[in-house]
Amino acid sequence: MKNKHNVPVDVLFINPPSPDGFIYIRDINRHGRSSWERMIWPQTNLAYLAAVAERCGLTVDIVDCIAEGISWRQFEKLLHECKPRYCFSNIISVTYTNDLRALRLAKETLGAVTVGMGPHITDRPGPTLRDANGLDFVITHEAEASLEELLQVLEADRHPPLARLQAIKGIGFIPGRIVAGEGPEPVITEQRPFIADLDSLPRPRHDLLPLRKYWAPFLGHYTFVEASRGCAYRCIFCRQAVMWQWKYRKRSGKALAEEALYVHSLGVDNILFHADTFTLDRGLVEELCDELIARGAPFRWACNTHVLSLFNAPDLIPKMKAAGCWMIAVGIESGNDEILKTIKKQITVAQAREVVARIHQAGIQAWGYFVLGFPGETPQAMQQTVDLALSLPLHIAKFDIAAPYPGTEFYKFAKSQGYLRAESYEEFDQNASPIVEYPHLSRDEIRAAVRRGTWRFFLRPFQIAMIIREILKPTSFVTMVRILCDQVRMLSGKKRAPAGGRSHPKEI
Repeated sequence: MKNKHNVPVDVLFINPPSPDGFIYIRDINRHGRSSWERMIWPQTNLAYLAAVAERCGLTVDIVDCIAEGISWRQFEKLLHECKPRYCFSNIISVTYTNDLRALRLAKETLGAVTVGMGPHITDRPGPTLRDANGLDFVITHEAEASLEELLQVLEADRHPPLARLQAIKGIGFIPGRIVAGEGPEPVITEQRPFIADLDSLPRPRHDLLPLRKYWAPFLGHYTFVEASRGCAYRCIFCRQAVMWQWKYRKRSGKALAEEALYVHSLGVDNILFHADTFTLDRGLVEELCDELIARGAPFRWACNTHVLSLFNAPDLIPKMKAAGCWMIAVGIESGNDEILKTIKKQITVAQAREVVARIHQAGIQAWGYFVLGFPGETPQAMQQTVDLALSLPLHIAKFDIAAPYPGTEFYKFAKSQGYLRAESYEEFDQNASPIVEYPHLSRDEIRAAVRRGTWRFFLRPFQIAMIIREILKPTSFVTMVRILCDQVRMLSGKKRAPAGGRSHPKEI
């Protein structure tokens, strides 16, 4: 393999290789999942961290093994070429053992200082440190400020006193791995306050990312520009509760527009404004739209929404269209009002219908996202969700398996009631693994409902025609065949075990 990553650097940010050939989504705010739709997830979160490390006067690079198709063998070769002194990576639940292996290799082969981050680690930093012999530090919650201070301390003194490390908020470590003869129990420092002004962060190093590799069916080539962090809504399954603890912070619309225009200058014509709920703050959206309209709406963009935020601001949708918005992803979750109450979605089915209709009428594509297998679910309720998806003017509908990711309210409920059936972290995958079984609803019934909803939605004339148009694109044909194969394997429960085995924690 020939790649650009052959120059020694101080700090290497890694999106580790796939354990089994599937595409995986890793993000600083997500426990992660497999991607049977083969969506290549932009590593903008690592680009932020690279910019912070560069601000410390260090040379940096980002290796996105998923996007670039880098195998484990190639990754080992790359490590020897880059010779990083520091290696950072997001550790997600569904590739937990695999991701720890990536950092362990950097430690064992190069003696690099290794650091792991993400919601899985944030929820259980101590157990993660105990599990991972090659892991020096973990960063909990928001990573940028903790990363910057940690690098400054280590650059000033390669072997700092433990008291100095303990003064860094938002990290964890095992003293015996830092200073010989010290204790084996993890030290988790005080939580760091969240960054109030996200515009104070340096511009992410988008130029270090393989921008032409970020692609998804029907979405095309795209990348992320981060708009905000956190959310005001309290859905029981949401992972942002782990990372951001419901603390909503936004960027300015002007700063968003400037960064998006910069990314567009790098050759990206389709931008997805990345947020837990993009439309939560009307002022942000209006300011962004005004800036883009003033510049002639030079690129296409998409975003997500919570039903309620657009239900209460119907006049915002046409303005988004005028500014270049072509798609809005709507988190609907369920077609049953009682289930929506149970999961604290704070919407009704009628409101979801109204918002999707408004989006469609404005000439914007609506993509609907649904989840099957929540508490209180029945076969009849799951059928209501499928029926709702079929009745709405949606271009795309995605049906996920309800996954109680560690740290969420859903997880705590499933565990306390004895409904959790996972034996390893790798089973926490909303695309492939039903790990909650209720007395009145089996895991097989949940998986079957997801499979049935997916096939019923896409085997309709409009969607079939859309798929054919996608397949006819030269870049899409092979991928669409792979998507079909992945869909069959995942929803049949035949997903391969990860390379290096599965995690076997004492307690999940």
